Amino acid sequence: MIFEALTLVLAQLNQHIHQADDSPSGSTDPVILGNISQLDNPSISTNLENKVVLTLVNLSEEATLKNDQTYTRTSSGHINYHNPPIYLNLHLLFSANYTNYDTALKRLTQVIIFFQGKNKFTPASSTGSLQNISPVADITLTIDLMSLNLEEVNHMWGFLGGKQLPSVVFCGRLVKIHDQRIRDSGGSVEEIDITGRDMTL
Repeated sequence: MIFEALTLVLAQLNQHIHQADDSPSGSTDPVILGNISQLDNPSISTNLENKVVLTLVNLSEEATLKNDQTYTRTSSGHINYHNPPIYLNLHLLFSANYTNYDTALKRLTQVIIFFQGKNKFTPASSTGSLQNISPVADITLTIDLMSLNLEEVNHMWGFLGGKQLPSVVFCGRLVKIHDQRIRDSGGSVEEIDITGRDMTL
């Protein structure tokens, strides 16, 4: 579901940039999924050149939603028990990897403008070609800007192992991970029989 959620965002972001640039039909997408820490890998870095690279740098669980419902009731009244869904916050790094610094800043600005104008994404509310994503898929992603201080930025690029590029970090909330596996099942409780209770002292 993480891949599907990011694909949904990328499709909309690339469409926005193509329209802003008045790009011809079939133009190469300026924003791609990729691991920015692999810029030193010759077999991969070529694909990342002159692109805005979207990298998942961290994820965290939304603890406030841990106590979600753990059962579902069928139309016949049967109860199926399952583990509650996990809701994830995705920390998304957009790096403008361009040889021309002016172009890098322009692209970074376009990314920020896009999310300022639209920060909630669902398949039903998104336009354009969304391959392999059903319009009724259970995906809702809200994008918020994360403001990192200089020390946090230094640590981030340190563990990514590369030189700092013009970049911005957003938090995508919430990606729902839910395996529909049934742990247990049974009938529902219709009434409680208390006639056999021992009332003697």
